[in-house]
Amino acid sequence: MYPETTTLLASFGALFQDTLVMVLVLLSPFIVFAIVIHWLELAIQFRLSQRFGWKAVLWTGWLGTPIHELSHVAMCWLFRHKVDEIELFEPDRESGRLGYVKHSFRKGNWYEELGNVFIGVAPLVGGSLALAALLLMFYPEAAAAAVDSARDANLGTGEEPTSAVGQVLGSVWAISQELLLWSHFFTIKFWVFLYLVLCVGSHMAPSGSDYRGALRGVLLFGTIVVATALVLALLKTDVSNFISQAVGLLSPVFAVFGLTMVLCFIATSVVYLLTAFIPRFFR
Repeated sequence: MYPETTTLLASFGALFQDTLVMVLVLLSPFIVFAIVIHWLELAIQFRLSQRFGWKAVLWTGWLGTPIHELSHVAMCWLFRHKVDEIELFEPDRESGRLGYVKHSFRKGNWYEELGNVFIGVAPLVGGSLALAALLLMFYPEAAAAAVDSARDANLGTGEEPTSAVGQVLGSVWAISQELLLWSHFFTIKFWVFLYLVLCVGSHMAPSGSDYRGALRGVLLFGTIVVATALVLALLKTDVSNFISQAVGLLSPVFAVFGLTMVLCFIATSVVYLLTAFIPRFFR
């Protein structure tokens, strides 16, 4: 093989590696977050429906479903989709649907096509913001601890900021230390807060139809992400430095991720503990 060919292949290999690293590192936290929230929501709803039947979903859906649907609506407005029909809370036992938003867009318009991705996953954003607001209302000291943790992680202890995973874990630890105090378990405020968290957290994962709607813009979204990473790699961007700066900019997002996951995990754990001795009456 000619030396020129070997050099060219090595260059393409390095370019591909840099592009792949940037895409995976920056997108993986969002993917993991969606998977964890989806799993926790399924666990909560499965447990409640086993013990109390389908109507148990209504005990939480009255709040969680409107937030879910309004999140779709907000993204529809942002990406110029037309909202054709909306029901914030209309339970239907046969279909399992609690609410819905029907929207339309102009096919061929790249901005509106791209919006399908963000409209589909909008409940993750809306639910996370709602949980952050609840924490700020009930336990502002825990919210402040999460902000401080994100800021400290962004500054880092050395030359570079903490990784995305480190920031999420730091936020989880900071919130847990402030929120899970033994004295809190003996207050009405804590249980009201936990119930509202359960209402929001058990309905914030996108539904199957939401994911199917998002697929209409996934190809375009993926193309933009990969093309951006490819351009940065062609410009000989320092991958490590770029990722560190990106993680720093996204630190508030990762702080909210940590908050959301720890609150949903606490709510799920409490539901399982409180229903551990209740017989399973329903399939």
